[in-house]
Parts: sequence; structure tokens; C-alpha cells
Amino acid sequence: MRGRNDPCACGSGRKYKHCCLKASDSSDFAWRQVRGAEGRLVPELLDLSLKELGRDFIEAALDEFFLWDGIPEDYLETEEFSSFFVPWFVFAFVDDPHDPDRVDGAPDVPLASIYLQRHRDALSPVERAFLEAASTSPLSFYAVKRVEPGREIALHDVLTGADVVVREQSASHTVQPGALLFTRVITVGSVSIMSGCAPLAIPPRWRHVLLDLRERFAHGKGRLLTSDDVREIDIELRDLYFEIEDTLYNPRLPELQNTDGDPIALTMLTYRLHCSPSAAFDRLKALAQPTGQDAAFLLTDAVMDEAGQLQKVTIPWAKKGNRLHKDWDNTTLGTLDIDGDRLEVHVNSARRAKRIEREIAKRLGGDAVLERRTAEPVEDLLAKARHRDPRDEIARAEEERLAQDPEVQAYMREMGERHWDAWLDMRLPALGNSTPRQAARSEGGRERLDALFAEFAWATERTPNAMTPDVPALRAKLGMP
Repeated sequence: MRGRNDPCACGSGRKYKHCCLKASDSSDFAWRQVRGAEGRLVPELLDLSLKELGRDFIEAALDEFFLWDGIPEDYLETEEFSSFFVPWFVFAFVDDPHDPDRVDGAPDVPLASIYLQRHRDALSPVERAFLEAASTSPLSFYAVKRVEPGREIALHDVLTGADVVVREQSASHTVQPGALLFTRVITVGSVSIMSGCAPLAIPPRWRHVLLDLRERFAHGKGRLLTSDDVREIDIELRDLYFEIEDTLYNPRLPELQNTDGDPIALTMLTYRLHCSPSAAFDRLKALAQPTGQDAAFLLTDAVMDEAGQLQKVTIPWAKKGNRLHKDWDNTTLGTLDIDGDRLEVHVNSARRAKRIEREIAKRLGGDAVLERRTAEPVEDLLAKARHRDPRDEIARAEEERLAQDPEVQAYMREMGERHWDAWLDMRLPALGNSTPRQAARSEGGRERLDALFAEFAWATERTPNAMTPDVPALRAKLGMP
């Protein structure tokens, strides 16, 4: 808390009490008036609905609010009912005139408009302005740009492009920059407040979904929506919010993919060899060429019999480059283990399994007979990981010790720098399959990059590591200060 005799934050060099304190006091007074109007009028509007339209009207509103998908159990007893649903109900809800189940006597305008018509002369200027603004301010998705705990939050409307600073005491202690809020912003004079904020602070990764939605309803790239447009798609926005809420509270198992984009399916192919291990090795060793390992290197750990003949050897199957990681020199696709008259191949996708079958048939022909193909479901692998042998704790402790080694950290930083340098020229789905360099040339592309950088910052704060991107450096390289 800034003291009266402290230097003013505006940089004037004067004491706070002689500079911005009066303006702050005036702003606080205006904010208290707006919040006071909200605190008095919202309960009166709710009371109006109960007295004149009854509980059936509220039930109809709840049914529409939750998109005719069932009202959550005990919702009426939760804080969400009063803080999220009620403002929408009194400011925006109109029972569909074309609905055959429409409540008898339901009005054609929101409750706030009815109240304003009836009591305009008895209302204070602030109360009238509050109801007028509330009736025309839709729920929208806002990105949090800046937070001053206990006082205000700077917001950017992702759909309309408008920037606004809201006076907010409680939420400003918990919400973080980068988060997305689904809320209504009501502006009266110089004061803006949130009224009817959804309870979930949405992670920034969802901003790309909002940009896609905006483009769909704006009928063109880079176009923004108006407040009227946003009001027209109220149902679609609530549907998206509840989808996000369901996804975050009830996460589904993600589809795991390898670096080629194939679904993970750990697959083992078992062959019976009708040639010597040495002959099989000579015909399969070319599969390891992209790694730069010659035959002599591959045989370093091989097992020979007493006569010096090859018995066991492992061949890494690789290809040059990587579709996902442009800075990788090559990609390991699988391993081939020759052991006497048996050949076992391990790959992590069905597509790679089919490909290696063709390669083996081409190189070994009838000298390799496929006897068995097995694939282990990802779900089983995750279950095993959850019930890991306690002895693995020793290995994990060793991994953590190695991670703290200065040389390992330096290597990881070098790998991170290489990755993020290459990232600048990767085609990314989040950028419409443009590269960051290409995206930085347009306003719409820069907006999507901002969303990515917010996502990076959000993730870094939670799990910092040596591969964490230097966002300011990336911005500088893209000409985005």
C-alpha cells in the first residue's frame, strides 16, 4: 500500500498526497458508486422476476443458460449461481418468442430494460447509466494483460479488440497475466467493472481457439467483431466456455504421437531368420546410415561366439532430419535386434511397423519370416508408469542429480537455443501453418504470436527448465518489442 508521503508512482517527483491521491480518491468514490448501483439493482431485478414471472421463468433461463443440456445438481446453492448466472439472467435473458414452451407473460426485453423503463425518473444518474450499460454489454472473452493486486486488471477483448482497465479487488489477487476471463465489462463514466464473471480462469492456450472463432463469425482473416456481433453469438460463446470448462475439469487422455505425428503404438515384430546373423547384419546395416554410424561402430557392443562369428547385434533404424524438430540431424525410427536365428524389431507406431516390414522384406526376402506382431496399448503403459517399481526412485534420483550438473545444464541450454532458433522457421498449426517469421509480418499473425508467447510464459512459470524459451529474445528476432 502506497503511503501518503511516498513518492508518487507517476514519476512527477512529488509526494503521493500532493499528486495523484486526489485523483485516486475520486476514482475510488466513482467505483464505489457503480458497485453500489450493482449491489442494489441486481437483487431488485431478481426480485422483480420472482414476483411477476415466477420460478418457471428462472427455470427457463437456467435451461437456456446451460444450453438445454441439464442444470447441474445443486447449482442454485452455489456461488456461481449468483456471480455468473444471475447477471446474465437480469441483463441479457429473453425467453424465445418462438419457443412453444415459452413462459406465459414472458417479456420481450431483458429485466434490466423493464426496470429502467418503469423507474427511470426515480433512479440516480449512476444507476440509470449502469442499467443502460449493463443491457448493452455482452459476455465476451478477455485476455488479462496486466494485474495490480487489490486494485485493477487490464483486459483485452479477444473478440472485439477493445482494451479496458477494470477496477477489481478480489479477482486481482488471484488472476494472472495471460489468463482468459469470460465476463461482462460494464463501463459507467470513467469506471469499468466486471459483472457476471465465469468462475474459471482459462489458460492462454485457448486463445487460438477464440481467434479461430472470431475469424469464423467475422467472415474474414484479421477482422474484429462488434459488441452487437458478440451479443448475437451469445449461445456459441457460452457453449465454448462450457466446453473449455469440461475439458479442463474432466481431461481426456490425449492422443500421444511420435515426432512423425503418428499415434503411439509400441509394436514388436518377431522374425525367424534363415540366414546367419552376420548375413542379416550385412543386409540390414544400411538402415543405420543416417545416424553416421558405420559397420565397425555398430559392432562395438556386438556378441561373438567362440569362433568369432557374430551372434547378437543391435541396429538403430534412422532417417535424416525430423518433421517436427527442424534442428534435429536425424530421427531414430526404431531398433532391430539380431540374436542368433531371431530378429526382433521395436517401433512406436503402426505406420513405422508397416514401413519396416517392407524394408526387411526387400533386404532379407525369404530369409526372414514374420512369426508374431504385438502392440502394447498406451493406456497399459501409463498404468505401468503409475505403478512404477519403487526401485525406479533410485534411477529418478540419479536423473535429477544429473540434471543439476553444470555441464548437463549447459548442454541443455545449447539444445534449447538451437531448438528456438529453428522454431522461428517452423510451420505451426497455431499460426495457420505459417512460420513465426511469416506470422510476424501481419497484424493477425502478431496477435497469434502474442497468444503463443502468453502460453510460453504461463508454462514457464509453472515448470521452468533448461529448454524454456527466452520470450524477449524471440520477440526481438521477430521485430515484436
